[in-house]
Amino acid sequence: MKKLLIITALFIGVISTGFAQDSTQRKRPAGPGPHGQRFAKEMKTPEERAKMSADALEKRLNLSQEQKEKVYALNLERAQKMEKLHKSEMDQRKSQMEKRREIMMESEKKMNKILNEEQQKAMQEMKQKAKERMKQRSEHRPGMRKG
Repeated sequence: MKKLLIITALFIGVISTGFAQDSTQRKRPAGPGPHGQRFAKEMKTPEERAKMSADALEKRLNLSQEQKEKVYALNLERAQKMEKLHKSEMDQRKSQMEKRREIMMESEKKMNKILNEEQQKAMQEMKQKAKERMKQRSEHRPGMRKG
């Protein structure tokens, strides 16, 4: 009889633990982005991000109005600098991609001068197959950009 009570208690404990874990998981908002998440920095301006941060700190740290204004100014300055940095990094990436594309095109033209027509066709088929393999791989990887 004791064994039956112990087994029942363990069984109930395991089940209740499972339910407790399930109910405490955060629900993710639906929307664009991996796993339906929306990224705050994509949706909000630096001013909005600074205000949200200052408001949160005001509640958590019981800031005075003067402190909140200073925190807002500091957060705004940081958010603006970060946005500027992000934009410059994006511009650099675009520039590098364009340079790479130019190098590849130049190399392809030189290669075509070396190869005869049959070899050029075979080379194009190889490139097409490689492109298809890359597309298939990216479709099977979660979180990868498609396009």
